[in-house]
Amino acid sequence: NLLALGISGGLLPCPSALVLMLSAIALRQVGVGLVLILAFSIGLASVLTGIGVIMVYAGRILERLPVRHGTLTTRLLPMASAAFITVAGLAITIKALVEAGVI
Repeated sequence: NLLALGISGGLLPCPSALVLMLSAIALRQVGVGLVLILAFSIGLASVLTGIGVIMVYAGRILERLPVRHGTLTTRLLPMASAAFITVAGLAITIKALVEAGVI
């Protein structure tokens, strides 16, 4: 699974890397752009691998906990995390609209 995570991270083109490379081309600094892309890719691989390792260990720890299916925790935890992501997304959207002068 960890290998699949790394491969899937490399399959999608990264918009930030594309902007970085196009900026380097526009500034006629292709070599610098390639070095920055290499550093960017190493950082991405490190983060994905780190997250994967953390998930493996977290899974092992969570398997030890006695959890009954249908309990309050197993039903509410997915809803709580979805609500958190929704609220964070709304906060980011509102902040962007305020900064853009729309609101």
